[in-house]
Amino acid sequence: MLFAALIATGAAAGALGAVLGLGGGVFLVPALTLLFHLPMHTAVGTSLVGVIATSAGVASVTAPGRGADVRLALRLEVVTAAGAILGSLLAGAVSHQALSVVFALVVFVAGGYTLYKAYRSPSGEPERLYATDYRPRHWPAGLSIASLAGGVSGLLGVGGGFIKVPVMYAVMEVPLGVATATSNFMVGITAAASVFVYYGRGDVRPMVVIPTALGVFAGSMLGVKSLARLRVAWVRTALVALLFFLGIQMLLRGVGR
Repeated sequence: MLFAALIATGAAAGALGAVLGLGGGVFLVPALTLLFHLPMHTAVGTSLVGVIATSAGVASVTAPGRGADVRLALRLEVVTAAGAILGSLLAGAVSHQALSVVFALVVFVAGGYTLYKAYRSPSGEPERLYATDYRPRHWPAGLSIASLAGGVSGLLGVGGGFIKVPVMYAVMEVPLGVATATSNFMVGITAAASVFVYYGRGDVRPMVVIPTALGVFAGSMLGVKSLARLRVAWVRTALVALLFFLGIQMLLRGVGR
């Protein structure tokens, strides 16, 4: 029963993570801690493996013309991976309550800025989910925040996608579909940079990781296939709503213990 529940949870997280470009970790960490009552560090270690599975699943089924901006991804990933390693090394010294509060605060900032940016500059033309005639802007800000996303990934096991997508979309002015695809490409590399630190500390438990990763992989393939049929407004609204919901849950968990 537990094995099946972990598979189902992983599938849901993988599908949402693929659609929103978050890698699934932002959903897995709360689910594993709130529903399965796993220690925060174990949930983070499991989530990092799930994030890698999401990235692999998305890459295996992405249609031509709807994939990642690899050039953009590799430039951002240099600073992101460095931040992930630093964050994972610091995680062992941070309490479960503090991790929960940090998780919530970062989620609130990412969701709030995405919402602000979307409605501050309305356009008369329908926004395109995918495009090729764009040029990423504001590189200094993008690189700086990408390094923060890496640190948060290593610290919280979420892949950093919930920061990367808002940054690429709202700050660097990348189309939302391209931002989610690029984030899904990046989060696997970011998670791989820090998961070995958690494994070395004993925070990666095979009996939890295996069913969760299997579910995440299957869910991510389903999610990316449905992305082409969604509108930008739907994806953006779902992103912001889920970020605020998860932020509230984790904040309550952090201050309530």
